[in-house]
Amino acid sequence: MLSVLRRSVSNSVRMHRNQQVGNFVAVAGVSGDDFSSNGRYVAAALFSSVVVASCDASGEEAPAHVQGSFLLTTSKERSEAAAAAAAAAGGLKTLKGKNEEVGKQLIAQREATMGPNVSVFYKQDGGLVITSGQGVHMKDIDGNLHLDCCNNVASVGHSHPKVVEAGRRELGNIQTNGRFLNPIQQRYVAKLLKTMPPELNTVYFVNSGSEANDLALRIARAHTKAARPNDVAILDSAYHGHTQSLVDISPYKWYQAVDGKNYHPPTTHVLALPDSFRGKFRVGQNELAGELYAAEVEELVSGPAGGVGTFIAESIVGCGGQVVPPPGYLKRVYASVRKAGGVCIADEVQTGFARAGTNFWMFQDHGVVPDIVTMGKPMGNGYPIAAVVCRREVAESFAASGIEYFNTYGGNSVACAIAEAVMDTIVEENLQENARVVGNYLTERLTPLVAKYDWVGNVRGSGLFQGIEFVKTKKGDDLQPHPELTKFLVDYLRYQRVIVSRDGPDANVIKVKPPLVFSKENVDTLVDGLDKALECATKLGIF
Repeated sequence: MLSVLRRSVSNSVRMHRNQQVGNFVAVAGVSGDDFSSNGRYVAAALFSSVVVASCDASGEEAPAHVQGSFLLTTSKERSEAAAAAAAAAGGLKTLKGKNEEVGKQLIAQREATMGPNVSVFYKQDGGLVITSGQGVHMKDIDGNLHLDCCNNVASVGHSHPKVVEAGRRELGNIQTNGRFLNPIQQRYVAKLLKTMPPELNTVYFVNSGSEANDLALRIARAHTKAARPNDVAILDSAYHGHTQSLVDISPYKWYQAVDGKNYHPPTTHVLALPDSFRGKFRVGQNELAGELYAAEVEELVSGPAGGVGTFIAESIVGCGGQVVPPPGYLKRVYASVRKAGGVCIADEVQTGFARAGTNFWMFQDHGVVPDIVTMGKPMGNGYPIAAVVCRREVAESFAASGIEYFNTYGGNSVACAIAEAVMDTIVEENLQENARVVGNYLTERLTPLVAKYDWVGNVRGSGLFQGIEFVKTKKGDDLQPHPELTKFLVDYLRYQRVIVSRDGPDANVIKVKPPLVFSKENVDTLVDGLDKALECATKLGIF
């Protein structure tokens, strides 16, 4: 294959091409069909990528058949191939064994019996078949341990014995619907409200973050005095859940559509993502940025059409790329929305439960008290439980219609027993402080990568909720996103058995949101692995 490529490339680019191929072979330590389970296909993808990159660099055009081979593979496939090949050099030969075999069987079964748009991590290698977990690690079907840096579900660690025992014990007693009284529920409510500002004193239980946000919208519409009670202001690239009412306010989902339909309802008002790095206003992470971005909201609600019924936002915008709103932004927005009669919702489904380290709830970092707070994901350490907490007067408006609120499983005794165990563990093991200390260390370890690599654009976040954004270059003002490199890094880390994911409107941000028991040693494993992956990408010369 290499000889065919050599015959096809002009003499003037051969030396440059050979240097690039040499870089690849040196980094991968292998060639041809030896380095990946994808064999010759991957070799063709990689070598054609190298040739095209070489020709681009020298200003000459690659041969037509090589360009064709390059175009037949997507950037995603080339990134996966490069990661597999490079990882082979480090002795991690892909996840063969039962994982590959069973994973491909399970994927085939899912595709035959489940919705075709249900996603799977690492599908190219048969996914990742996870059979158990302990602390910060997940174990695959072959017994390999993977460092979980992004799950954001097992907040106090996988299979925490206190949480497991609480669920087992209560499940052995009773599991029934929420109309029956159980002291465990009220005991947990008291502990939950103790973490809140005193104004937030009323709880509704549901089963997921999506249910929580859906209910929060209903409650807000019942209470708002705004001129446009059904209108909702949201941040660009936000995601708030999977029900129809939430997809209607989740641009993150609209942008995935390929059917040409407009998924943006007229009652949803999209505000600029308050991103100080690549956003509309690049004036730094400061009060000026907060003022400039908030002016858009002030203009929206003070216009002739009047205020919007609801403003909803995460305290750090997760699916938008771990974007931290600049100082003063939420304060200004809340004031403007409320002045026009609207209700303010803090979506803490991803960001809550001590993850910030500084406070138990991330909205507290911004100096605001919402009218409604929603929560879910880490609340039950993976067991389905979520909640809405609001001001009493807001709840009274919701109840004024006379329509009963009932949720069959919401706040059942098993769920509350597990949630109580999670809460107690956060307190007893001082995990909020751990999130602060280890989160600061994570920032300290990641920040030097910004200076070391032109691709590393920005490190941001709070506690154990951080993001690393990758760009093609920091030279100039363009700051073009680099999703291909980001995909390569995610896949390369996977071969080092470090699990991260990527997100953001351009899929160029690696998210870090591990269990709260994450240690400094775990940080070193993650950052050393990322550094090694970036060094490898540099030597490959195809990004």
